[in-house]
Amino acid sequence: MRSKPCVVMLVGLPGSGKSEVAVALERELGLHRIDRDLIRVALFPRCSFSPAEKRAANHAALKALEVNCLMGRHSVLDGRTFSRLRERVELESRIETFGARAVAMWLNCPPALARERVAASSGHHAADRTPDLVDGVAARFEAPGLGCLELDACQPLGQMVSEAVRAVRELLAPD
Repeated sequence: MRSKPCVVMLVGLPGSGKSEVAVALERELGLHRIDRDLIRVALFPRCSFSPAEKRAANHAALKALEVNCLMGRHSVLDGRTFSRLRERVELESRIETFGARAVAMWLNCPPALARERVAASSGHHAADRTPDLVDGVAARFEAPGLGCLELDACQPLGQMVSEAVRAVRELLAPD
């Protein structure tokens, strides 16, 4: 019997390492990565990063996720912070209608470190990814509650990514 599709929601500030974890989960465990930032760039090549463009990209990412769930594919969502509890709850209830289960993974990163990482990075798909964006997300961020896997994003990136892959591998292992 095939297990329920699993959807990994990466929760954390810009600069916490969500994209690195998502890529590793895709590469090492075969999860289908849905990157909202890449979708936004594909939809709007001259993106102004408006709320309307963001909503359209979110909608397209959710549709791709629904298809993956219907096809029984494990997925990881990238390009979102899931900074508010209601965003996580909405996604969980949406995918449950498709017989999938959500796994929230919080990359716990202090805002100062996230700002530093964002300022030092270049070439990210989201041109609006700035230290000011980190501050805005941090101001509204609601720490995940019980049932969320927490990773220490202050540790070396490779170590955090390995822990994330190990945790998801265990969740996907047959009982």
